[in-house]
Amino acid sequence: MKHLGFDDKLSKFLKYEIDSINLHLPKRRVPLSVADKGHNVYISKDNSQLYIDKKEVDLLLSICPNAKENEVLLPFLIIRRRDLGLGTYVISGELIEQFLILKVLDKYDGSWVEFIENPLPKHLTFLYKPDLITIRKILPTSTVIGFA
Repeated sequence: MKHLGFDDKLSKFLKYEIDSINLHLPKRRVPLSVADKGHNVYISKDNSQLYIDKKEVDLLLSICPNAKENEVLLPFLIIRRRDLGLGTYVISGELIEQFLILKVLDKYDGSWVEFIENPLPKHLTFLYKPDLITIRKILPTSTVIGFA
């Protein structure tokens, strides 16, 4: 029988705790194009059925390049990363999702083409507590906060 060392037990315990505080995260996310057609529901890991507000979908569609509507997955996952500093969050997902969040926050004023041709330095895509407050006011049903 294999005995777990203290570090192994602690790692398992921490993983369990992190998993339990992330039960509100989606099992599967919904493409923006599908949410626009009225299928704006997702199921969380704890099997709750959660709705994305149509006004938020419309706002995102007004910013999103038409060719990317199938690639944008809702809700947006914003992950707290304590290893990057106190109150630091990252936008999980594809570049288009980072672009949309930064546009909604008025942290980027260029076009999608400019965004992909001239990528921002990684640290400029980090979000901080004031950003989080703003994004949750504008997109309360299409963003979720997770913990790493």
